[in-house]
Amino acid sequence: MANNKYCGTVADFKPVSEDQSRVVIMYGLIETGNSKMEAEWYQLEFYKKQGKPSFEQVKTAVIADINERITAQIVGGMTFEGKPVWLSIENQINFTTATAPCRLKIGEEQDGTPVYHDFETKAALKAFNDACLAWKNEQLETGRAEKEGIDWTPYAEALQPVTE
Repeated sequence: MANNKYCGTVADFKPVSEDQSRVVIMYGLIETGNSKMEAEWYQLEFYKKQGKPSFEQVKTAVIADINERITAQIVGGMTFEGKPVWLSIENQINFTTATAPCRLKIGEEQDGTPVYHDFETKAALKAFNDACLAWKNEQLETGRAEKEGIDWTPYAEALQPVTE
């Protein structure tokens, strides 16, 4: 996943801007109120060599970008009792099919060291799985809210085909 998070002032944020070689799409403006960085947003670039993007192409790319960030957050952003959890699809299946007592590799440290957790009871394993499900649902809701919160009007207006 490319790092496409930018920061600057609110005045720097322009939903659609162009130069000779590209069309830049900015979305997800968050005013931080921080003196060092007043706003943050995400940015996608379309190169004109491939033709100016249509509104539908931009909308599809923005939604795909949000989905990619949410998926990455689901997979790698959770902790359980202070331990990092790797919530890949495979691990989600493995975690829900495990039976207690058991020892599960739930994640890895940044240096690749495996992180294990011992589940002595069914209740402890259920609490872990419930936490995983709650985390996943919270992230999905964040993504849904972000997508529903986009005002597509400036993008549609800026990307209308030129008629002669």
